Parts: sequence; C-alpha cells; structure tokens
Amino acid sequence: MPLTLVVLALWALAFLTLNTVVSVRVWRIRRLPRRRRALPGLLLCAGLAASLSRATGTTIAAETLAFPLYVATAAIGMFKLRRHRARSSRLDDSGALT
Repeated sequence: MPLTLVVLALWALAFLTLNTVVSVRVWRIRRLPRRRRALPGLLLCAGLAASLSRATGTTIAAETLAFPLYVATAAIGMFKLRRHRARSSRLDDSGALT
C-alpha cells in the first residue's frame, strides 16, 4: 500500500473524529434549542449516508455531497462552540461569571 493512501486514510479518520467530537460537544450545550443542538449531528449523519451510498453504486451523490456536508458539520459546530464559550465567559447582570 502506498504511503499516500495511508496518509489520506489517517487524515480522513482524523477529520471524522473531529466532526464526531464537535457534534457531541454541541449536543451537550443545554442552552441551545434541540434543533440547533442536533444540526451538526444531522449534517454528519447525512454526510455518512452520502459516503455509504458508494456501496450501492451511486458515486455521484457521494462525490457531490459527502465532503461539503462534513465541512459544514465542522464549521457550524465550531461556530456554536466558540459562541457558547464567548457568552459563558461574559459577566451576567448580577456581576458573576456564568
């Protein structure tokens, strides 16, 4: 097996792990409504479904949808995590940290 394929497989596994961790962390933010908490996880599941469509022979869906859905999962999840951290580090009305 060429080294390039090994590096590519490791990169894909790391990216999938990042998406999973981000989706779980966003889901654990209780202040968000359920639909906003579930969005990264739903995008991740849609990307996985598009990737798994290669097994049925429909590679066009996988080539067109899978990677953009994974990138959207990471981008939305990281945005929500950063926004939550920024809000929780600000002072609330009583002067205590939230």
